[in-house]
Amino acid sequence: MVFEDNERIENSIIKGVDYLVSKQNEDGSITLENDKTWQVWETANAILAAHNADKEKKPFLEKAVNFLLSCQRKDGSFYYTISYENDEYCMETTSIGVLALTITQKNVSKNIDFILSKQNPDGSWEIGIPRITKYRCWPSITGYTLNTLLSMNVSSDQISKGIKFLLKEQQENGSWGSKWMYYDTPYYPIHAILPALKLNGLKNDERYLKAIRFIEKNQNKDGSWEYESTDKPRPSVSLRTALALNSLLVSPNQSDLKCIEKGIKWLINAQKNNGCWDGGYFVNWPGKKEDIYTACLAIRALKQFNELHKKY
Repeated sequence: MVFEDNERIENSIIKGVDYLVSKQNEDGSITLENDKTWQVWETANAILAAHNADKEKKPFLEKAVNFLLSCQRKDGSFYYTISYENDEYCMETTSIGVLALTITQKNVSKNIDFILSKQNPDGSWEIGIPRITKYRCWPSITGYTLNTLLSMNVSSDQISKGIKFLLKEQQENGSWGSKWMYYDTPYYPIHAILPALKLNGLKNDERYLKAIRFIEKNQNKDGSWEYESTDKPRPSVSLRTALALNSLLVSPNQSDLKCIEKGIKWLINAQKNNGCWDGGYFVNWPGKKEDIYTACLAIRALKQFNELHKKY
Protein backbone atom coordinates (compact mmCIF):
# COMPACT_ATOMS: atom_id res chain seq x y z
CA MET A 1 0.00 0.00 0.00
CA VAL A 2 1.39 3.39 -0.97
CA PHE A 3 0.19 6.65 0.57
CA GLU A 4 1.50 9.62 -1.34
CA ASP A 5 2.26 11.77 1.70
CA ASN A 6 2.66 9.78 4.89
CA GLU A 7 3.94 12.84 6.75
CA ARG A 8 0.52 14.46 6.35
CA ILE A 9 -1.05 11.67 8.41
CA GLU A 10 1.36 12.25 11.29
CA ASN A 11 0.84 16.01 11.16
CA SER A 12 -2.92 15.62 11.02
CA ILE A 13 -2.90 13.39 14.12
CA ILE A 14 -0.68 15.83 16.03
CA LYS A 15 -2.89 18.78 15.10
CA GLY A 16 -5.99 16.84 16.09
CA VAL A 17 -4.64 15.87 19.51
CA ASP A 18 -3.39 19.42 20.12
CA TYR A 19 -6.89 20.64 19.33
CA LEU A 20 -8.35 18.36 22.03
CA VAL A 21 -5.71 19.49 24.52
CA SER A 22 -6.60 23.12 23.78
CA LYS A 23 -10.23 22.39 24.70
CA GLN A 24 -9.47 21.06 28.18
CA ASN A 25 -11.00 23.10 30.98
CA GLU A 26 -9.58 23.76 34.44
CA ASP A 27 -11.65 20.90 35.90
CA GLY A 28 -10.16 18.45 33.36
CA SER A 29 -13.22 18.16 31.11
CA ILE A 30 -12.99 18.62 27.35
CA THR A 31 -15.73 20.78 25.85
CA LEU A 32 -16.33 23.09 22.92
CA GLU A 33 -16.63 26.73 23.98
CA ASN A 34 -17.58 25.61 27.48
CA ASP A 35 -20.73 23.87 26.21
CA LYS A 36 -21.34 21.37 29.00
CA THR A 37 -24.23 19.61 27.28
CA TRP A 38 -22.30 16.34 26.83
CA GLN A 39 -19.13 17.01 28.77
CA VAL A 40 -18.77 13.50 30.25
CA TRP A 41 -19.29 11.78 26.88
CA GLU A 42 -16.89 14.12 25.09
CA THR A 43 -14.22 13.84 27.78
CA ALA A 44 -14.32 10.03 27.77
CA ASN A 45 -14.00 9.95 23.98
CA ALA A 46 -11.17 12.50 24.06
CA ILE A 47 -9.26 10.35 26.58
CA LEU A 48 -9.44 7.33 24.28
CA ALA A 49 -8.46 9.30 21.17
CA ALA A 50 -5.51 11.09 22.79
CA HIS A 51 -4.25 7.94 24.51
CA ASN A 52 -4.34 5.92 21.30
CA ALA A 53 -2.56 8.66 19.36
CA ASP A 54 -0.05 10.02 21.87
CA LYS A 55 0.56 8.27 25.19
CA GLU A 56 2.94 11.06 26.21
CA LYS A 57 0.07 13.45 26.88
CA LYS A 58 0.09 12.32 30.50
CA PRO A 59 -0.90 15.60 32.23
CA PHE A 60 -3.83 15.99 29.84
CA LEU A 61 -4.94 12.37 30.31
CA GLU A 62 -4.56 12.33 34.10
CA LYS A 63 -6.54 15.53 34.47
CA ALA A 64 -9.28 14.23 32.17
CA VAL A 65 -9.47 10.87 33.97
CA ASN A 66 -9.76 12.62 37.34
CA PHE A 67 -12.67 14.63 35.97
CA LEU A 68 -14.28 11.42 34.71
CA LEU A 69 -13.89 9.81 38.13
CA SER A 70 -15.60 12.80 39.73
CA CYS A 71 -18.59 12.24 37.42
CA GLN A 72 -18.97 8.55 38.22
CA ARG A 73 -22.27 7.74 39.84
CA LYS A 74 -22.56 5.59 42.97
CA ASP A 75 -23.74 2.57 41.01
CA GLY A 76 -20.71 2.72 38.67
CA SER A 77 -22.53 4.30 35.74
CA PHE A 78 -21.98 7.58 33.88
CA TYR A 79 -24.43 10.06 32.40
CA TYR A 80 -23.56 12.02 29.25
CA THR A 81 -23.32 15.14 31.41
CA ILE A 82 -22.82 15.51 35.15
CA SER A 83 -25.82 14.08 36.99
CA TYR A 84 -26.29 12.08 40.16
CA GLU A 85 -30.07 11.70 39.89
CA ASN A 86 -31.54 8.22 40.34
CA ASP A 87 -31.71 6.14 37.13
CA GLU A 88 -30.25 8.97 35.05
CA TYR A 89 -27.46 7.01 33.39
CA CYS A 90 -26.31 6.63 29.79
CA MET A 91 -25.17 3.14 28.80
CA GLU A 92 -23.08 4.30 25.85
CA THR A 93 -21.27 6.88 27.99
CA THR A 94 -20.81 4.27 30.72
CA SER A 95 -19.24 1.84 28.24
CA ILE A 96 -16.84 4.43 26.84
CA GLY A 97 -16.13 5.72 30.34
CA VAL A 98 -15.03 2.28 31.53
CA LEU A 99 -12.54 1.98 28.65
CA ALA A 100 -11.23 5.46 29.42
CA LEU A 101 -10.71 4.63 33.11
CA THR A 102 -8.68 1.53 32.31
CA ILE A 103 -6.05 3.71 30.62
CA THR A 104 -4.78 4.67 34.08
CA GLN A 105 -5.57 1.18 35.40
CA LYS A 106 -8.46 2.23 37.60
CA ASN A 107 -10.58 -0.48 39.18
CA VAL A 108 -13.74 -0.84 37.09
CA SER A 109 -15.31 -3.90 38.72
CA LYS A 110 -18.26 -1.84 39.99
CA ASN A 111 -18.80 -0.43 36.52
CA ILE A 112 -18.81 -3.91 34.97
CA ASP A 113 -21.27 -5.18 37.56
CA PHE A 114 -23.58 -2.28 36.74
CA ILE A 115 -23.41 -2.99 33.00
CA LEU A 116 -24.13 -6.71 33.45
CA SER A 117 -27.09 -5.94 35.73
CA LYS A 118 -28.81 -3.89 33.03
CA GLN A 119 -29.05 -6.44 30.23
CA ASN A 120 -32.56 -7.14 28.96
CA PRO A 121 -33.97 -10.67 28.55
CA ASP A 122 -33.57 -10.47 24.75
CA GLY A 123 -29.82 -9.82 25.11
CA SER A 124 -29.94 -6.08 24.45
CA TRP A 125 -29.08 -3.08 26.60
CA GLU A 126 -31.08 0.13 26.62
CA ILE A 127 -29.76 3.68 26.54
CA GLY A 128 -30.91 4.70 30.02
CA ILE A 129 -31.37 8.41 29.21
CA PRO A 130 -34.89 9.20 30.50
CA ARG A 131 -35.72 11.80 27.85
CA ILE A 132 -35.18 9.32 25.01
CA THR A 133 -38.55 7.60 24.74
CA LYS A 134 -38.13 5.89 21.36
CA TYR A 135 -35.58 3.33 20.19
CA ARG A 136 -34.24 2.86 23.70
CA CYS A 137 -32.60 -0.43 22.71
CA TRP A 138 -30.95 0.79 19.50
CA PRO A 139 -28.23 -1.72 18.40
CA SER A 140 -25.38 0.75 18.90
CA ILE A 141 -25.96 0.56 22.66
CA THR A 142 -25.47 -3.19 22.79
CA GLY A 143 -22.47 -2.85 20.45
CA TYR A 144 -20.76 -0.36 22.76
CA THR A 145 -21.56 -2.46 25.82
CA LEU A 146 -20.29 -5.74 24.38
CA ASN A 147 -17.12 -4.11 23.07
CA THR A 148 -16.35 -2.88 26.59
CA LEU A 149 -17.13 -6.22 28.23
CA LEU A 150 -15.07 -8.16 25.69
CA SER A 151 -12.20 -5.67 25.93
CA MET A 152 -12.20 -6.29 29.70
CA ASN A 153 -12.12 -10.06 29.05
CA VAL A 154 -15.45 -10.53 30.78
CA SER A 155 -16.63 -14.11 30.32
CA SER A 156 -20.36 -14.58 30.68
CA ASP A 157 -23.34 -16.19 28.99
CA GLN A 158 -24.62 -12.63 28.69
CA ILE A 159 -22.04 -11.98 25.97
CA SER A 160 -23.46 -14.62 23.64
CA LYS A 161 -27.00 -13.36 24.31
CA GLY A 162 -25.92 -9.86 23.30
CA ILE A 163 -24.21 -11.09 20.13
CA LYS A 164 -27.33 -13.02 19.14
CA PHE A 165 -29.41 -9.87 19.60
CA LEU A 166 -27.10 -7.87 17.31
CA LEU A 167 -27.05 -10.49 14.57
CA LYS A 168 -30.83 -10.75 14.73
CA GLU A 169 -31.18 -6.97 14.35
CA GLN A 170 -28.91 -6.70 11.29
CA GLN A 171 -30.81 -5.54 8.22
CA GLU A 172 -30.77 -7.15 4.80
CA ASN A 173 -28.47 -4.46 3.38
CA GLY A 174 -25.83 -5.25 6.03
CA SER A 175 -26.39 -2.21 8.25
CA TRP A 176 -28.31 -1.82 11.50
CA GLY A 177 -30.28 1.17 10.27
CA SER A 178 -30.22 4.84 11.21
CA LYS A 179 -32.14 7.01 13.68
CA TRP A 180 -31.87 10.74 14.24
CA MET A 181 -31.21 10.46 18.00
CA TYR A 182 -28.20 8.24 17.27
CA TYR A 183 -26.26 10.64 15.04
CA ASP A 184 -28.59 10.23 12.07
CA THR A 185 -26.37 7.77 10.19
CA PRO A 186 -26.08 3.98 9.76
CA TYR A 187 -22.32 4.24 10.37
CA TYR A 188 -22.88 5.05 14.04
CA PRO A 189 -24.25 1.61 15.04
CA ILE A 190 -21.88 -0.12 12.62
CA HIS A 191 -18.79 1.47 14.17
CA ALA A 192 -19.94 0.37 17.63
CA ILE A 193 -20.95 -3.17 16.64
CA LEU A 194 -18.08 -4.38 14.44
CA PRO A 195 -15.44 -4.20 17.23
CA ALA A 196 -17.66 -6.38 19.42
CA LEU A 197 -18.15 -8.91 16.62
CA LYS A 198 -14.41 -9.00 15.99
CA LEU A 199 -13.59 -9.55 19.66
CA ASN A 200 -16.14 -12.36 19.66
CA GLY A 201 -14.28 -14.09 16.80
CA LEU A 202 -16.65 -13.14 13.99
CA LYS A 203 -14.45 -10.95 11.79
CA ASN A 204 -14.63 -13.51 8.95
CA ASP A 205 -18.32 -14.22 9.46
CA GLU A 206 -20.55 -13.43 6.47
CA ARG A 207 -22.65 -11.05 8.54
CA TYR A 208 -19.57 -9.02 9.48
CA LEU A 209 -18.43 -8.93 5.87
CA LYS A 210 -21.93 -7.91 4.78
CA ALA A 211 -21.63 -4.77 6.91
CA ILE A 212 -18.26 -3.99 5.34
CA ARG A 213 -19.74 -4.33 1.85
CA PHE A 214 -22.54 -1.94 2.83
CA ILE A 215 -19.98 0.70 3.84
CA GLU A 216 -17.83 0.33 0.74
CA LYS A 217 -20.81 0.34 -1.59
CA ASN A 218 -22.00 3.69 -0.23
CA GLN A 219 -18.72 5.61 -0.36
CA ASN A 220 -18.93 8.80 -2.41
CA LYS A 221 -16.65 9.35 -5.38
CA ASP A 222 -14.64 11.95 -3.46
CA GLY A 223 -13.88 9.45 -0.66
CA SER A 224 -16.45 10.68 1.87
CA TRP A 225 -19.64 9.04 3.09
CA GLU A 226 -23.16 10.45 2.85
CA TYR A 227 -24.19 14.00 2.12
CA GLU A 228 -24.82 17.02 4.30
CA SER A 229 -28.53 17.70 4.60
CA THR A 230 -29.69 21.32 4.40
CA ASP A 231 -33.23 20.95 5.77
CA LYS A 232 -32.07 21.17 9.40
CA PRO A 233 -28.81 21.00 11.40
CA ARG A 234 -27.30 17.53 11.02
CA PRO A 235 -24.09 15.68 11.85
CA SER A 236 -21.53 16.57 9.21
CA VAL A 237 -19.98 14.63 6.36
CA SER A 238 -16.73 14.62 8.35
CA LEU A 239 -18.40 12.92 11.32
CA ARG A 240 -20.08 10.32 9.13
CA THR A 241 -16.90 9.69 7.16
CA ALA A 242 -14.87 9.23 10.35
CA LEU A 243 -17.44 6.73 11.62
CA ALA A 244 -17.31 4.77 8.37
CA LEU A 245 -13.50 4.71 8.40
CA ASN A 246 -13.37 3.53 12.00
CA SER A 247 -15.66 0.68 10.98
CA LEU A 248 -13.53 -0.37 8.02
CA LEU A 249 -10.37 -0.19 10.13
CA VAL A 250 -11.62 -2.60 12.81
CA SER A 251 -10.33 -5.59 10.83
CA PRO A 252 -9.28 -4.47 7.33
CA ASN A 253 -8.53 -6.87 4.51
CA GLN A 254 -6.31 -6.21 1.52
CA SER A 255 -9.40 -5.63 -0.61
CA ASP A 256 -10.54 -2.80 1.70
CA LEU A 257 -7.37 -0.72 1.43
CA LYS A 258 -8.23 1.31 -1.67
CA CYS A 259 -11.54 2.40 -0.16
CA ILE A 260 -9.91 3.22 3.18
CA GLU A 261 -7.07 5.22 1.64
CA LYS A 262 -9.51 7.26 -0.42
CA GLY A 263 -11.48 8.08 2.73
CA ILE A 264 -8.35 8.97 4.71
CA LYS A 265 -7.25 11.43 2.03
CA TRP A 266 -10.66 13.09 2.15
CA LEU A 267 -10.52 13.26 5.96
CA ILE A 268 -7.10 14.88 6.03
CA ASN A 269 -8.19 17.48 3.47
CA ALA A 270 -11.29 18.25 5.57
CA GLN A 271 -9.27 19.12 8.68
CA LYS A 272 -9.35 22.78 9.65
CA ASN A 273 -6.31 24.92 10.42
CA ASN A 274 -6.94 24.72 14.16
CA GLY A 275 -6.81 20.91 14.04
CA CYS A 276 -10.52 20.16 14.32
CA TRP A 277 -13.08 18.87 11.84
CA ASP A 278 -16.50 20.41 11.34
CA GLY A 279 -18.80 18.03 13.20
CA GLY A 280 -22.08 19.62 12.22
CA TYR A 281 -24.86 19.46 14.82
CA PHE A 282 -26.50 16.80 16.92
CA VAL A 283 -30.10 16.78 15.71
CA ASN A 284 -31.82 16.20 19.05
CA TRP A 285 -30.06 19.16 20.67
CA PRO A 286 -30.20 22.07 18.16
CA GLY A 287 -27.10 24.17 18.54
CA LYS A 288 -25.00 21.30 19.95
CA LYS A 289 -21.86 21.30 17.79
CA GLU A 290 -20.07 17.97 17.29
CA ASP A 291 -16.51 19.15 16.60
CA ILE A 292 -15.06 17.45 19.70
CA TYR A 293 -16.59 14.04 18.98
CA THR A 294 -15.68 14.27 15.29
CA ALA A 295 -12.06 15.10 16.15
CA CYS A 296 -11.92 12.06 18.44
CA LEU A 297 -13.24 9.79 15.69
CA ALA A 298 -10.94 11.28 13.05
CA ILE A 299 -7.84 10.94 15.23
CA ARG A 300 -8.61 7.30 15.96
CA ALA A 301 -9.17 6.55 12.26
CA LEU A 302 -5.94 8.27 11.24
CA LYS A 303 -3.94 6.48 13.94
CA GLN A 304 -5.35 3.10 12.94
CA PHE A 305 -4.60 3.82 9.30
CA ASN A 306 -1.05 4.82 10.21
CA GLU A 307 -0.52 1.50 12.00
CA LEU A 308 -2.03 -0.36 9.06
CA HIS A 309 0.18 1.55 6.65
CA LYS A 310 3.30 0.27 8.42
CA LYS A 311 2.29 -3.34 7.71
CA TYR A 312 2.31 -2.93 3.93
